[in-house]
Amino acid sequence: MFHSKVCGIHFPDGQPTRENPYPVLFMGYDCRVTPARPPPKKRCLQPLHLNSAIEPMETDVDVGNLENLPLQTRDVGIQWPDHMDHNYSFSCGNKPMKDCGTQTDPTPSVSAKNLNNKDFIFYTGLCADSFWLLLRAVLTFCSQPLNTKLAVHEQFLLVLMRLRLGLLFTDLGKRFGVSRTTASEIFTFWRPILARFMREKVIVWLPRDTLNRIRPKTFNKNYPKATCIIDCTEVFVQRPKNLRKRSQTYSNYKHHNTYKLLYCIAPNGYVMFVSKLFGGRASDNFITKNSGFVHHLIPGDEILADRGFTIKDILPPGVSLALPAFTRGRKELSEHEVTSTRRLANVRIHIERAIRRLKGFKILCHVISGRLQSVDEIVSICAGLCNLQPLLIRNSTE
Repeated sequence: MFHSKVCGIHFPDGQPTRENPYPVLFMGYDCRVTPARPPPKKRCLQPLHLNSAIEPMETDVDVGNLENLPLQTRDVGIQWPDHMDHNYSFSCGNKPMKDCGTQTDPTPSVSAKNLNNKDFIFYTGLCADSFWLLLRAVLTFCSQPLNTKLAVHEQFLLVLMRLRLGLLFTDLGKRFGVSRTTASEIFTFWRPILARFMREKVIVWLPRDTLNRIRPKTFNKNYPKATCIIDCTEVFVQRPKNLRKRSQTYSNYKHHNTYKLLYCIAPNGYVMFVSKLFGGRASDNFITKNSGFVHHLIPGDEILADRGFTIKDILPPGVSLALPAFTRGRKELSEHEVTSTRRLANVRIHIERAIRRLKGFKILCHVISGRLQSVDEIVSICAGLCNLQPLLIRNSTE
């Protein structure tokens, strides 16, 4: 930028103004320093040819001397009016602008009020009636809900979708129109409340008279005193960096780092007990002894288990244990042992079905991240939600 006092340039037209900041040329060079602009459109002058389809107008000029007349010129830019409405918003790759006065918060793509019964079963594993009844019951355990722009039922739906479908917080935030941090805070707030509710109100040990009343008919003939069916299950976890934790969680059965827990159901499939998580290295006997399961047993109970549960020495007096027969060095089982083993397997299969229902919550199907906290609470919530689903064995007496 040139200045008149510094460069010694004389402005004959006066001092620079806003309309004419640099009014002169200095030694033939343009002294103006302006921002780069596209060159202006040049106005081209072309000869105006006569159209033979138009009748010639009456004029005083001789038609024979028309060729000797100078060509008339006319501005090409005004020969034909431009009726096109130019819109360069898309041609330049820019998105159409939206009026800021009409912008609102994005509405959630999933809303509890817009879901039907099939949608509820897909997103939460519960029917619509069970979802709303559970929400009302859980609110009694919550003194003050989390204060966010999402309603309480939307927060509850977000938590159940996280458990059932195993969705990431980024995905949940997009679905409900909140940030990833807000979705994580909602799940962290409701997780301990739901876990405490499930342990105190849903996952309970049924009394004996209730067990006798709900026991399926398939148990009455061979196992009329059956109280529960137990088995252990494992969920995969990422390999810990700590060497001691890595050795404690490694499972020789799964050949992977796992968490292991004891799962106990009533004869009709109702979940009565879920232990805390142990390392995959722990044996079935160790978990049964240290999980607190034996404290629920009373004389006269009968437990159905697999071969690995050699726990007869730690059971209270008067409690019986039904296990499949062992060969113990023999070549084959006796006829009576084969028959009893088949009868036991026929009813013990329900614990496998119950575990498969538990693994229907995708958050337990995938490899659990080492950063995921309170996995015990997550397992308790999923087990409690299984109790709110339809009966596992439908041919029960009641």
